[in-house]
Amino acid sequence: MGIALPLTQLIGSLKSPDWAEQFHAALTLGKLGKTATAAVPALVETLKDDDLHVRKAAAVALGNIGPDAAEAVPMLSEVLLHDEEPTVRRRAAVALGEIGVEEAVPALEEAYLHDDNEEVQDVIAAALAQIDARALDAAA
Repeated sequence: MGIALPLTQLIGSLKSPDWAEQFHAALTLGKLGKTATAAVPALVETLKDDDLHVRKAAAVALGNIGPDAAEAVPMLSEVLLHDEEPTVRRRAAVALGEIGVEEAVPALEEAYLHDDNEEVQDVIAAALAQIDARALDAAA
């Protein structure tokens, strides 16, 4: 196993012109989960990247960070509603479910009604159920 790069170096790598370096940085940040919360703003920017693999890895990382990535909800919602790539939209829906905040519900509901990809719709339904379950747990 390799030596882990410092968080600041990984965040810097998200801005690399090399898609593979960006992808690796996002993937590594995703593996760090909550401990990578400081990377959320950079990961949000990475959701705008031209490379679909980089966007997908950024969405995975944000989902793995979980509720501490709540500031990513507006951009993840944009990705869910407008990204041309179904696999990226699907990962954005998963991330919104993992972040689990109520602010994600309107975008998830809109995407469910308008996305013509059945796999994306299935993941959206699961994300909505995950957010609903979290809200019920909080109320209990």
